[in-house]
Amino acid sequence: MDEKHIRILRDLGFDDISEKNMTNKYWKSRGADALALTTQDRDVYGCVDHTRGEGVRIFDVEGTEYLDVTGGVAVRAFGLRYKPYLDFQESIIDVVHELPGMDFDAIPQTLLAEKVASITPGNHKKRVVFTTSGGRAVEGCMKSAMDLSGRRRFVAFRPAFHGRTGYALALTSSNSKHKSGFPQGVDVIRIAYPYCYRCPYGQDVEDCNLECVEHLRYALQVEGDDIAAFVMEALSGEGGLIVPPAKAVQGFYELAKEVGAYFMSDEVQAGMGRTGKWCAIENHGVVPDYVSMGKAIGGGYPMGASIGPAPMFTGGSRHSETFSAEPKMGLLSLWILKHIEDGGYLKKNAEHGAYFLKLLNELKDKHQVVGDVRGMGLMMGIEFVKDKKSKEKAPKLRNAIVKNAVQKQQLWVLGAGQNVMRLTPSYVITKENIDEAVDRIDKAIKESV
Repeated sequence: MDEKHIRILRDLGFDDISEKNMTNKYWKSRGADALALTTQDRDVYGCVDHTRGEGVRIFDVEGTEYLDVTGGVAVRAFGLRYKPYLDFQESIIDVVHELPGMDFDAIPQTLLAEKVASITPGNHKKRVVFTTSGGRAVEGCMKSAMDLSGRRRFVAFRPAFHGRTGYALALTSSNSKHKSGFPQGVDVIRIAYPYCYRCPYGQDVEDCNLECVEHLRYALQVEGDDIAAFVMEALSGEGGLIVPPAKAVQGFYELAKEVGAYFMSDEVQAGMGRTGKWCAIENHGVVPDYVSMGKAIGGGYPMGASIGPAPMFTGGSRHSETFSAEPKMGLLSLWILKHIEDGGYLKKNAEHGAYFLKLLNELKDKHQVVGDVRGMGLMMGIEFVKDKKSKEKAPKLRNAIVKNAVQKQQLWVLGAGQNVMRLTPSYVITKENIDEAVDRIDKAIKESV
């Protein structure tokens, strides 16, 4: 961090800040004293330098450069400090930032709603509610489904991650730490996510007869089929980057229609073109009634969107938030969407993802501890096991590999599920970056086994 930015912090009243305390140890300790414990892993990651970085290059406060394959957990579509985005942001610096969008209309929010409705699957009439997070986008859809159907129960999957608040937490089941001890907001019938590498019904993709769908059918028969909505990730993210077979997703969709329930696709992490389609559910040939979006839609700012059938709510004041795609954020989001289209990023993401998976499959053939690699577009996972024959999960090994990748190979990467490494890079990643990332993963595995 240069003297200019140190001076800014000092001018804000922090006279104790100087160049000499720009160390990871100092700021991790200070952060631990001030910030509540949430999802930080200070044993692995340094303190990021908020004043540096470009594209897929990120720095810590000591100046160490990392290749970033997290994309801010799928938030930064175009990476760090993307010049065209910064230029546009500068051009709207004088736009009013906060106007209560739930109470008053503003042009950017209306245009953004029209655009979001147009890129989500289906030609049916839709409505949009903007939120401040992906979890709240999930809850907006859930409330709408309950309001329109008059039903209060949901179908969800295991593993699944839909958020950590209220109703969304009731759907979440990827890690007991997320929900243990907290009361659940809605009644949920839960079924195993279509996880072909670890099919709980002992089937494989080739001869699968959709036992998972039939198990849910039985559950509905004995527990009741008064379901407001089936809620499903088209690609399970936090649960372990699991790609379900299209026929299973289609089977669940058809079952939802049989019992008169809505079908909702959670696209918070996998949407916004990440998989090569605007919504990951499009890869499965299903048109959902509801779509929840978040992360990349905000262009680095907190935003989500609940998209559902018109009118979405039975009357006014059934749902609202103080903040809702304020004018400046609405314009930034419109820029992101247009830039994805103009730059051909849906095609690029599909192509770069295929190239990435090809190299990861070569790692799978090379290492006994790589049990599976999978993904769609720029959303991939590597599952680590003790050996390929037993498929026994190796969470400690995964943790060691992630730590080595970050601290030794300077690859900024995250875990997911119990034993998976998550790769959700920004869309500006190049083939050269991908080569570099796979080489660093290869070295991290070698040094950790």
